[in-house]
Amino acid sequence: MSESTSPTDRFDPDAGREVVSRARQAIEDAVTADGESTPSLDPPSDRLRVIRGSFVTIKRGGRLRGCIGRPAPDEPLGTVVVDAAVDAALHDPRVSAVKPDELGNVTVSVSVLSEPEPLPTTDPEHVEVGTHGLIVQRGRARGLLLPQVAVDQDWDAETFLDEACRKAGLSPDVWRGGTVDIERFTGQVFSEARPRGTVVERPLGRPSDAGQRDAGGAQPRTDGGTVREPAVAGEFYADDPDTLRTQLRESFTHEIGPGALADHEGDSRPLALVAPHAGYPYSGPVAAHSYATIARRSKPETVVVLGPNHRRVGADVAVAPSDRWRTPLGETSVDRGLAQAVVDGADGATFDAVAHETEHSVEVQVPFLQHVLADVSIVPICLGAIGHDRAASLGATLSSAIDRAGRDAIIVASTDLTHYQSHDAAREADRPIREAIEALDTDAIARRVASGHSMCGPWATVAALRAARERGADSGDVLTYATSGDTAGSPGRVVGYCSAAIR
Repeated sequence: MSESTSPTDRFDPDAGREVVSRARQAIEDAVTADGESTPSLDPPSDRLRVIRGSFVTIKRGGRLRGCIGRPAPDEPLGTVVVDAAVDAALHDPRVSAVKPDELGNVTVSVSVLSEPEPLPTTDPEHVEVGTHGLIVQRGRARGLLLPQVAVDQDWDAETFLDEACRKAGLSPDVWRGGTVDIERFTGQVFSEARPRGTVVERPLGRPSDAGQRDAGGAQPRTDGGTVREPAVAGEFYADDPDTLRTQLRESFTHEIGPGALADHEGDSRPLALVAPHAGYPYSGPVAAHSYATIARRSKPETVVVLGPNHRRVGADVAVAPSDRWRTPLGETSVDRGLAQAVVDGADGATFDAVAHETEHSVEVQVPFLQHVLADVSIVPICLGAIGHDRAASLGATLSSAIDRAGRDAIIVASTDLTHYQSHDAAREADRPIREAIEALDTDAIARRVASGHSMCGPWATVAALRAARERGADSGDVLTYATSGDTAGSPGRVVGYCSAAIR
């Protein structure tokens, strides 16, 4: 390598212990106070008065329970890490808030970051795996990957650049053309070796245990051929059957929900649905509107569930190879005949377990389906950054595969909308997406994404709209829209959700 950023001003073990202790205390204070008061901590020592970015990660048994950061703060680290810790525990829209009874079972780690600097050129030789993290930005599109991510996933420098672009919602090879801004930074990771245990600095030259599992190593989340076990039960939704049933009922009866299992008298059964996929306290009441449209109706034989691949591992069009999917409510069979027809007909589609191993976007839809439909089969499909044209082609293939197989089927597109803006800004940013869904205008969705809109499942949505249009749909009905600020989160930093029925 010709050059690299030097790890100046490295934190010593005492500083690492202090910053993790501060994050831990902030988490415990906030969780036990239900977020109603600001954690009261002693002033930080002088060593935490530096201006440094940080990310706080909370895990339980290797599963993510929250990760929020401040990569470019204007306040001292001792203050920033407290804010990030509280947000990671209570306001990460991907997962439910950490509960008081979990505090003795979670580990806390803090990544302390250097100030980002522009990458000298787009040559991968300027990116050192195990040393650098990356920030990719073009317009409003922005993606950040911490240094340990490349190590955990065993990526080389080129793949790391590709994946940083994917994280920004851009084409993975866009960095090669020099049309994006790329910054690199260094970091140190200090982590509890066990819950409330000794704090150690993690060497970034080798994967963490969780990273090895995530990369498909010794402890995969599914056996790939029989039953796909739940990966996010206990995080995005309850892992106890009775509690989960209560969560689902409350999603329908919530003030933002549809009210019980509404019949939607006079409406035909949709050909496709759009539903969000955050933790149930956040997006469940919105998702319930979509599922209410198929409750108490002639049930479909199969539901094709399309969701984005947040981790960006595995195949770009990954059809689940398992025979059944398990949730706390029981097992749901996979329609292997229709799944095979999709693999045979769709560009780049393949049976792939890795993409589904810890992905939540498809999984969180399954308990809703089990709640409103009896004995329905599913075809789970996880999508990478495939772009508009491949997504539209996949939709056309789905339509023809359903017809050839003679299935009575509907399609669910799993997506959240704007990420991490204020409530009012999110509503305004999401309005054109809602209008595009109502008009079945997939080109408009692609244009919005290209200009920086942060919806995470645009290609699942495009594929579902195209398939529905091929099957005779002529309009979409946005049933409701809300943000996490309306349901269970802070209005200052929200994720947008909509439910829609396509007929």
